[in-house]
Amino acid sequence: MKSNLSLTSLSLLSAFLLCSCSTVISRDDCRKDMKALGLEHGRKGLNNFTDDVRSTCSKNEPPINLEAYAAGFNMGWSTYCTPFNGFDMGRKGDVYRSFCPPEKEDLFHEKFLIGKKVYEKKDQVLDTEEKIKDLSAGGDKDAATKDELKKNQDDLLVLKREIQALEQKGMSLIHTN
Repeated sequence: MKSNLSLTSLSLLSAFLLCSCSTVISRDDCRKDMKALGLEHGRKGLNNFTDDVRSTCSKNEPPINLEAYAAGFNMGWSTYCTPFNGFDMGRKGDVYRSFCPPEKEDLFHEKFLIGKKVYEKKDQVLDTEEKIKDLSAGGDKDAATKDELKKNQDDLLVLKREIQALEQKGMSLIHTN
C-alpha cells in the first residue's frame, strides 16, 4: 500500500514537472508584435522566452523578429525591476519572484519585503477592527470588556502608525542596507 502511494505521488509530481516546463508561448503569440510580447513578459517579471519564441514560431511566415522581442523584454524588465514595483508587489501580497539584474535585485527585494510587511499589518488591522466591532456590539460592558476594547483600539492606532511609517520607507529611494 505504501509503495502504491509513493508511486502515485511520484507520478503526479512527474506530470506536474512536465507540465510546468512547457512553454508559455502559444502559436497565437507568433502573430503578435514581438516587441509588445517581449514588453509584456518583461513587465510581468517573467523569464526571457527568446528560445521558446524561436522554437514555437520558427515555421512562421513572415519570420519573427527576435531582436524586437529582446528589446521589448529589456524595456519591460527595466520597468519591472524598479524599487517602487517591488514595494507595490509586496504591498499587494504578490509572491516574490525576481529575475532582476544583480545591481537592481537587492533594492527590489528590500522594497518588496517592506511592502510585504505593509500587507501583513493591513491584515492585522482588519482582524483588530473585527475584534473592536465584536466588543462594541451589545449593551452593557463589564470592566474586562471595556479594558479589552481599549487595548484593541490602542493596538489599532499603533498598527496604522506602523503602516504609515512602512509606506514612507517603501516609497523612499534611500537604500537602507
